[in-house]
Amino acid sequence: MRDEAKLSDGVVTLSPAGPDQPALPPAPHPWEPWRAHGPVRTFGIRAGRLVGTVELRPSAAGFGRGDVDLCFSLHPEARGRGLATRAVLLACAHARASGARRAVLLAPTACPAAGAVARRAGFVRRGQISRADGTVLDWHVKPLDTE
Repeated sequence: MRDEAKLSDGVVTLSPAGPDQPALPPAPHPWEPWRAHGPVRTFGIRAGRLVGTVELRPSAAGFGRGDVDLCFSLHPEARGRGLATRAVLLACAHARASGARRAVLLAPTACPAAGAVARRAGFVRRGQISRADGTVLDWHVKPLDTE
């Protein structure tokens, strides 16, 4: 992975995952085939220390041209402080600078906190999809080319 400048808002910093970043479990994503199609861009979320990950997939299966799929994971002790929202906003800025036109975030309906992060980050719920295993996902979208 190339050495890139860190993205930061002064509270949260995203740093590209690399050999110097301690291992974290992969961010849980409700649409598991997502991981099998194309490159994933993984960033560590830091707020003084590593508190989670955010991942971007620019060519996710079933998505439109210019769309980037986004998912995030935060350690339980770091939740409830706005860190996930900040990380998602930074990831969207990175995606926009990389040429993405729209960010998509799939949030399990059974996980209202993920949907709340999406809303706070400016995503709009566009509907639901159902997986074969019965999991229902809320489909959130954020235009990036209008910011």
